[in-house]
Order: sequence, then structure tokens, then C-alpha cells
Amino acid sequence: MVLWGVIAPLLAILVGHQLSRSWQREQWFRDKRYEDYQAVLSALVAAFMAIVRVDMASLTSLFTPEMLQEVEAIKADSFRVLRDRIFIAEEHNFGGILVEWDTTVTNYAKHAIDQRIFAGRFSELNDKLVRMALNPPKHPGRLKLWWMSRELRKLGRENLSNANRSSRMKG
Repeated sequence: MVLWGVIAPLLAILVGHQLSRSWQREQWFRDKRYEDYQAVLSALVAAFMAIVRVDMASLTSLFTPEMLQEVEAIKADSFRVLRDRIFIAEEHNFGGILVEWDTTVTNYAKHAIDQRIFAGRFSELNDKLVRMALNPPKHPGRLKLWWMSRELRKLGRENLSNANRSSRMKG
């Protein structure tokens, strides 16, 4: 009986410590996840605003080639931010975020969609990211995973061929 009086408090302390560490780790992960989502949302908003600003300036005499270079740098930064978020990378893959953003930006750059559609798609993507930040998405089925990996491979091949084409033009 005396032994139980000594062991019980020690056991309670160990269990309490483990629960506290577990909760702190979960809270830390949630905080990092929210920081990642904040960075992604900020980068996409900056890219969207720069693209629209340059597009509007191109209709006036205020357009300069430096503006176009600035937009390309901001777009590249938005893709970099989307790709290097460690805590939410899997959620982005499941949600198809990179593919949606690339499709939207590419279609707008090729004038396949107008500014209203571009703004609408950006707004939908922004809303989706906010929902994902508040509630992580469920894992998709195998068919959706296959489709997303196919789209990402296609996107990689297109980027590679564009890089090869531009390097040949320089050389």
C-alpha cells in the first residue's frame, strides 16, 4: 500500500507530462500550418494584384517593360511559396492548388480568359485556401490522386520544354 502511495503520483506526473507535450506539439503544428497558409495567401494576393495592375497599365501609356519583369518575379515567387510550404504540402497536393493556380495564371496570360473570369477563379481559389486552412481536406480517392499526379507531370513537362526553348533562343 505504501508503494502505491509513492508510485501513483509519479505515474500521474508522467502521464500529465506526456499529455502536455502531445498538446504542445499539436498546437505548434497548427500554428506552423496557419503560418504557411498565411504566406501562401499573401503570395497569391500579391501576384494577382501585380498581374491585374500590369494588365490595366498595358491599356494605357503607363506601361513599362520593368513592370512586366516585376510581374514575372512576383508570379515566380507565388509558385515558389506554393511549392515550399512543408506543413501543408500534402494538403495542397490533395486540393490541386498548384494546378489550379497555374491553369488560372496561364489562361489569363494567354488571353484565354478575361479579367472578370481571372478574378472569379482567384476568388474561388482564395476561398478554397481559407477553407483548407480552417479544416484540412479529407484524403481524395485513388482516381483523383492519379489525375492530380498526371496534371503535375504535364505541368512539369511544359515548364521543362519552355525552359529549353528559352535557353535555345538565348544561345
